[in-house]
Amino acid sequence: MKRLTLELGNQTPMIVFADADLDLAVRGAVRRSFRNMGQICNSVNRIYVEKSMYDDFLDKFVEETRKLRIGDPFDPNTDLGPMSNKEVLNKVLEHVNDAISKGAKVLYGGKRPEGELFRKGYWYEPTILANVTHDMKVMREETFGPVVGVMAFESFEQAVEWANQTEYGLVAYVYTTSLRTAKEAARRLEFGSIGINNVDVTSVEAPYPARKESGLGHDLGRSGLMQYMEPKHIKIHY
Repeated sequence: MKRLTLELGNQTPMIVFADADLDLAVRGAVRRSFRNMGQICNSVNRIYVEKSMYDDFLDKFVEETRKLRIGDPFDPNTDLGPMSNKEVLNKVLEHVNDAISKGAKVLYGGKRPEGELFRKGYWYEPTILANVTHDMKVMREETFGPVVGVMAFESFEQAVEWANQTEYGLVAYVYTTSLRTAKEAARRLEFGSIGINNVDVTSVEAPYPARKESGLGHDLGRSGLMQYMEPKHIKIHY
């Protein structure tokens, strides 16, 4: 028998409360939604923003996403390159088309970029969708591409309930200036790692655990190392 750790993906939520630092939340959303073209296990797939901040968040999110440069990965000025294969691109197209057919609004992106450079390869613009609902694939499945849906919520209870409506449980992110809100959200969110006001949850010294269908066991930290060690029990009567 071999010891193993399985990380099987995620469908990552970000919750932005009305008292959050807007600029900080938007920077986190841009970074973790589109970095490496969304091809990271802890990429943001869906964002829930408290209703009173929703419009301001979307405006700022689109504004900052427009600044990303998509192009030659060997160019130091490039922010985003192509996706890794045709299968990933096809899934992005499927999720975006499904969302649009069910009423989603494309605020930015939603298509392949134009130009000679992009005629070959698996390119797609970073895409922000509004007017999304939970019957859309982008809000239920892991896209693993540069697409994110943004919904407004009206209460703490609603935000947590929506975030937990997934079979996965690897990572979730929360933005708030209230320590009480942060602690309660971290307690109730059914994910192995919770980022509070940051989107960089992995640390070599801390465990990276999974919940539900996101995997078995965990990486990193002392507890991650101990999974590959053999304990021995010795009981002596002397």
